[in-house]
Amino acid sequence: MAKSSADDEELKRACEAAIEGTKQKIVLSIRVAKSHGIWGKSGKLGRHMAKPRVLALSTKSKGQRTKAFLRVLKYSTGGVLEPAKLYKLKHLSKVEVIANDPSGCTFTLGFDNLRSQSVTPPQWTMRNIDDRNRLLFCILNICKDVLERLPKVVGIDVVEMALWAKENTPTVPKQINQQDGGHVAATVTESDLKVTVERELVSQAEEEDMEALLGTYVMGIGEAEAFSERLKRELLALEAANVHAILESEPLIEEVLQGLEAATNCVDDMDEWLGIFNVKLRHMREDIESIETRNNKLEMQSVNNVSLIQELDKLLERLRVPSEYAACLTGGSFDEARMLQNIEACEWLTGALRGLQVPSLDPIYANMRAVKEKRTELEKLKAMFVRRASEFLRNYFASLVDFMISDKSYFSQRGQLKRPDHADLRYKCRTYARLLQHLKGLDKNCLGPLRKAYCSSLNLLLRREAREFANELRASTKASRNPTVWLEASTGSSQNAHNADTSSVSEAYAKMLTIFIPLLVDESSFFAHFMCFEVPALVPPGGAANGNKGGNYNDANDDDEDDLGIMDIDENDGKAGKNSADLAALNESLQDLLDGIQEDFYAVVDWAYKIDPLRCISMHGITERYLSGQKADAAGFVRLLLGDLESRISMQFSRFVDEACHQIERNERNVRQTGVLSYIPRFATLATRMEQYIQGQSRDLVDQAYTKFVSIMFVTLEKIAQTDPKYADVFLLENYAAFQNSLYDLANVVPTLAKFYHQASEAYEQACTRHISMIIFYQFEKLFQFARKIEDLMYTITPEEIPFQLGLSKMDLRKMLKSSLSGVDKSISAMYKRLQKNLTSEELLPSLWDKCKKEFLDKYESFAQLVAKIYPNESIPSVSEMRELLASM
Repeated sequence: MAKSSADDEELKRACEAAIEGTKQKIVLSIRVAKSHGIWGKSGKLGRHMAKPRVLALSTKSKGQRTKAFLRVLKYSTGGVLEPAKLYKLKHLSKVEVIANDPSGCTFTLGFDNLRSQSVTPPQWTMRNIDDRNRLLFCILNICKDVLERLPKVVGIDVVEMALWAKENTPTVPKQINQQDGGHVAATVTESDLKVTVERELVSQAEEEDMEALLGTYVMGIGEAEAFSERLKRELLALEAANVHAILESEPLIEEVLQGLEAATNCVDDMDEWLGIFNVKLRHMREDIESIETRNNKLEMQSVNNVSLIQELDKLLERLRVPSEYAACLTGGSFDEARMLQNIEACEWLTGALRGLQVPSLDPIYANMRAVKEKRTELEKLKAMFVRRASEFLRNYFASLVDFMISDKSYFSQRGQLKRPDHADLRYKCRTYARLLQHLKGLDKNCLGPLRKAYCSSLNLLLRREAREFANELRASTKASRNPTVWLEASTGSSQNAHNADTSSVSEAYAKMLTIFIPLLVDESSFFAHFMCFEVPALVPPGGAANGNKGGNYNDANDDDEDDLGIMDIDENDGKAGKNSADLAALNESLQDLLDGIQEDFYAVVDWAYKIDPLRCISMHGITERYLSGQKADAAGFVRLLLGDLESRISMQFSRFVDEACHQIERNERNVRQTGVLSYIPRFATLATRMEQYIQGQSRDLVDQAYTKFVSIMFVTLEKIAQTDPKYADVFLLENYAAFQNSLYDLANVVPTLAKFYHQASEAYEQACTRHISMIIFYQFEKLFQFARKIEDLMYTITPEEIPFQLGLSKMDLRKMLKSSLSGVDKSISAMYKRLQKNLTSEELLPSLWDKCKKEFLDKYESFAQLVAKIYPNESIPSVSEMRELLASM
């Protein structure tokens, strides 16, 4: 017979390795096949679905207690055992051998703690009956020793198990360890695996009786069925003997029957009485139940009535209009002392209207006639209050502004510039800020006319303040007027007038912006929050509202808290998100609030332009700095105002540039001109002055003016030069040289002028080259014409054939040399005099004469190389001799 897997030491070690760390000891491990039966089809064991598994019995000692477990282990991909399931043997309630398996090797284990008892328990199939009995006896043994109870066993013949256990009982005794406390517990070790538990299933006395009984029969141990049939026959015989004994005791039975009959009669009487009592009790229960039902209905009705009365009281409380609020809403005063009562009345009215709407009011009440009537009454109260409040605020705004306009001390006067102060105006308006917020909550449409009324009234005040301030600013500013004629051809205008100091003009313009731009931004911010526009704050607390960080007129920080305190009116208005519709409405209202004030700014710009057009540069820079400081969306009109001012300044400056360009172009219509044109040095003076006025972002404006000026200057210069082609090159080189000399310092620091400086330098070099070539060719015409003929023929014939051409013979060469170089020193002197004669700028003569000598030597060297190549035997003055001659002159 093959060795049982229960005796496989390697299998046991593999199981111990799989549960390492659990402190459990393996008692028995054996290989099995796991399968599932089919409910209602028990004949099919489903062996085609069998999976190899290992069942391991383990124990764990914890103090005086010992726990027993049944572990199911499966093989992983690498053939290593790993735990799959764990059962506690204390929950084992049933061991059943499957009757449909003819081999008897398949059984199931039932546990009473499984979550779903409807799921088919797994079936375990052993290799043979011995393995099955060995596993089951080991389980029963552990249950009895450790758990002191046995599970139910189904499908196994106890006699057969006892016989198998006796055959397989070894002589090795079972070890019993004495634990602390005197408790004796059986421990199953490796040496006990072959010891059966037959001694544990029956007592010693039962075992002796069974042995004596079996000893009376002479039959083999294999005739178990015959033995069982014989036992059944003897059992029937014993039962028949018992029945006979009972029949012999008939008198006793008769006596017992009579007693039973009397007892039965008593029981019947009791049953009849109990039936009567039961009927009466049932009637009483029905009466009690009816009474309880009526009492419950009455109690429920009472509770409902109480609840209804409470709800009606609450509804009546909602519908009641307090007399003090009604009086305030219909005819109360809007004086400052009464504003707290007005605000409380508004809050009550808002809450009352909201309380009668479906979200706050139960929909059941929404269609009640009383609720509808009360809602109509509240709407009338709201309309009346909104109309009265709106009329009062319109009149109040107009009266505030009229009072300030009538007082001349609010405005600038002769000899005194007055800074506009709206602190008192805003303080008085702030009294009604919460009223405006409640009006917005009651009726948004009422804010439109109020905003227009506020804008109309305040616009008159702002325009009056700006007009008076601008007039006094112009009157108090003393500055000499600079002429607008800078580049005129006539020399009548004095250059000294251009040097007058006009910085006070720029300072006056900056002062206008410093005073009014923060004021307009603050007014825009105050208006946005006072009139309940849902937009972000324009100027953060402590932030600068303009581009000027210092100065005597930039102390607006003292009023920041007063100007923006309106933000504290209602915490709900502090929203980060902006409403695009409100923003559009705000910009439209700001247009009405500030429209017309730009005319006074334009007047200051035009006045500054008339005094000194170049001050447009510094004003442009100042405006750009303020424009870059206005980033808030709600200050849109202020940005538009600054943008219009910038455009106005640019337009005035462009007007000056265009006029200067016309002055340059008028030079073209004059009589023949020689020497340096007047606008060349004047442009240098103008550019120097313009650079002094540049501030901030006005660089582009000045560079555009430079580009236009210089382009017109160069075009006009070329046109004037074309009127006299004979002296055109001399005229050009003198003017381009003057342009470079006058702008040398500025070109080093101004990139735009550096570009034109290099352009003038190239034009100067070209004019010099043309003029010098003309002078050289005039004095040595025959010499260089002879050379040119040779160069032309070298393209078509060989150098050896050239001396035989007509007019190029050696004799012709000697004649030409005699006529051209016989008095070469006189010819060079004449060339110098001719160069000197046409120049009006003597400082250019040395550099031009050096260029002329160098050009002549280069041409003469080329001529000498041609002669040496074509006429090798002819001698001419060498280049070195000619260089020495030129150096000596």
